[in-house]
Amino acid sequence: MNHQLILAFNLLIILSLPLRAELPASPVDMFHPGSKIYFYGVRAEHFKCNNRDVDVFLPLKKAPTAESENFPVIVYGHGQALGMDHYRLTLEHLAQKGIVAIFPNYDKGFFDRDWRRMGRDYVTLTECALKKINEDFDVLTASDQIVFSGHSKGAYVASVAAGVAFLESLPVKPRSILLFEAAGVDKKSNEVIDSNVNLTVVYSDKDKIVSRDISEDIYTSTPSIRKQFIFLKSYPELGANHFWPLTKSSIVGGGTESSYHYFSAWKWLVAAAFDLKTGGHADNVYLYGDQTTDKGIVGFHDDLKRNW
Repeated sequence: MNHQLILAFNLLIILSLPLRAELPASPVDMFHPGSKIYFYGVRAEHFKCNNRDVDVFLPLKKAPTAESENFPVIVYGHGQALGMDHYRLTLEHLAQKGIVAIFPNYDKGFFDRDWRRMGRDYVTLTECALKKINEDFDVLTASDQIVFSGHSKGAYVASVAAGVAFLESLPVKPRSILLFEAAGVDKKSNEVIDSNVNLTVVYSDKDKIVSRDISEDIYTSTPSIRKQFIFLKSYPELGANHFWPLTKSSIVGGGTESSYHYFSAWKWLVAAAFDLKTGGHADNVYLYGDQTTDKGIVGFHDDLKRNW
């Protein structure tokens, strides 16, 4: 093989290799919802509601002001056998961005399979926590700015909780739903969710734990006027497996914060809450606009489908 052919062959091999780029760090734009530039401190509280554990993370003003503020709320459901510490950095991030984060212990153990009751508990524990936050901790929350969210089992329960809240006319209802790697679907619960509730379902390309069909079924069976399905792509250096939303490693997987938080979970969660703060019209660019699928690398994006 002559010299020119060898060079051409080597070039062909190089061009056929996957594009590799350094993982992006947290955004430097202070207004990017995934950035680690914060306008608030964070206050963590743990208490009992109806004899069940609830953790909350509250925005703490860095300088005292006479002006009161109503904060949007994100309720976050945990995965199977995954405690609050596995999501702590996400919950702290939300609080430091000016969002009240509620983490309810909605199940009664590892083998709990009563999904409707867990969904109801998710809602009633949130109601109890909101009352305590407003009255005991002197933090005002906006009742019309509530996001139901969760990961894996918690995403399943959050979707059931939304249906139960509307079906049973419970006092606490979501205006937006954001689900990561849902572990189950209850179509009857989804079908009664108010059509004005914005829905975002996220599923990743390396998930070997739950089926994509579950997320697709949630997307299809929910009557939201504005709903979207985000297919999260792996970085060449970092696979988006089932446990990518965790911020602490566990026996089943997960790890520390990464680009998946800056440009995915954190970005979308904060954007969902801020969209409600400005009216809930699904026009926040980081969740509903041209920055939705941005992964921090030029030319590299997640896949998206939506019905509007």
